Amino acid sequence: MAKRRAIKKDVRVDMTAMTDVSFLLLTFFILTAKFRPNEAVAIDTPASRAEQKVPDDLFTISVDKEGNAYFGMSVPRRRIATLNSMIERYGQKYPVLKTLTEDQITKFGNVETFGYKINQLPSLLDLSPAEINSDKGLTGIPRDTSDNQLGDWINAARASGVNEGIDIPIAIKGDQNANVDAVKDIINILKDRDIYRFNLITTLGTKVN
Repeated sequence: MAKRRAIKKDVRVDMTAMTDVSFLLLTFFILTAKFRPNEAVAIDTPASRAEQKVPDDLFTISVDKEGNAYFGMSVPRRRIATLNSMIERYGQKYPVLKTLTEDQITKFGNVETFGYKINQLPSLLDLSPAEINSDKGLTGIPRDTSDNQLGDWINAARASGVNEGIDIPIAIKGDQNANVDAVKDIINILKDRDIYRFNLITTLGTKVN
């Protein structure tokens, strides 16, 4: 009697559910991802093996390779509070501050990196947020003894925190090719204001086993 050959059946795997899950995960990561913003000033930070996370509400002083100083604040409402503090504390010293409109003050919340003289503020805040943060013409904030605008911004930022009962942390982000004296100038400005605790921002380097 001849053997009957078994009928082979095709095995089909329904991938519909797997595809749905893949698209759901992709959508989740796209919606929750935080893209690195375009930096108006390129700072090539030195490498280190420190892994301490910087605070969210941070006042960062950047020093480029030419030794120019800039500042940035990670929280938009802190930027607005700092500008209002500047107007309150230094409106007489810098009369242009008192000419700013409410709309311009609100726009300051969009300024990710500030590196101008104070008298340039009105024209800067007349630009759109995209134009403000794509401007590559930053010249740095004056910080010499006769016109220490950077020191005044630091005072204003700290005062805005005091008004809320918090101590605004400060960080220095120096380019690895920056003149050491320029970074020392920033540290001395902080010391003159009794600020002895601050972070140094670096790039995470390779760990040594």
